[in-house]
Amino acid sequence: MLGFTDIRHYFRGKTDWIVRGLPTDPPAPLSERMRTLRYFVNNLEPGLRSFWIHYSDRVRIDEFMRDDLVRLGPEDSIAPAFPDSPKPRAVVLNTEGVLLGTIERSDPAPRAIDAMNPNPQTIRPDMTPRLAAKLLASNPYLMVTTERGKYLGRYVPEEAES
Repeated sequence: MLGFTDIRHYFRGKTDWIVRGLPTDPPAPLSERMRTLRYFVNNLEPGLRSFWIHYSDRVRIDEFMRDDLVRLGPEDSIAPAFPDSPKPRAVVLNTEGVLLGTIERSDPAPRAIDAMNPNPQTIRPDMTPRLAAKLLASNPYLMVTTERGKYLGRYVPEEAES
C-alpha cells in the first residue's frame, strides 16, 4: 500500500502507541507522550467510553456529517476544477473504503495518489462539536473515519450548513 511493505494495524491507535513509549520516527519526546496521556486513558476502557457516549445522549459530530465528496481510487485520474473549488474536492479510498487521502488541488493529474494530501485530519463520529471546533481552528477541514480508517464523510459544522 503506497509503497510500504511492512504494514501493521495497531487497533488502539497512534496515541496509545506513543504513550506506551513504543518506537516512532522521529522518537516522541516525553512532552508529547504526556500530552497524549488523556487520550490513552480514554482507550483503556473503550466499552465504558462507548456506553457513556451512548447513554449521555451528548451531541456528536456524526449529526453534522456529509458524505458528498467525489470518491476516487488511487489510480484514478483527476479532472480539472475551478480554482475556487471547495477543499477538499474529493477523497481517495482503497477498495475497502479506507481513506488514503484527499484531493485539494484544482489542476488535473494523471493519478489521484500523486495529487492527494496523504495526511488529512481525521476524527471519529462520536467526537463532540466543541472538540471538532478546536481542530477546525488549525485545519481547513475534518474527515470522519472509523477507528480502522474507513471513510464515513466530512464534518460540516452547523454554522456552515446554511
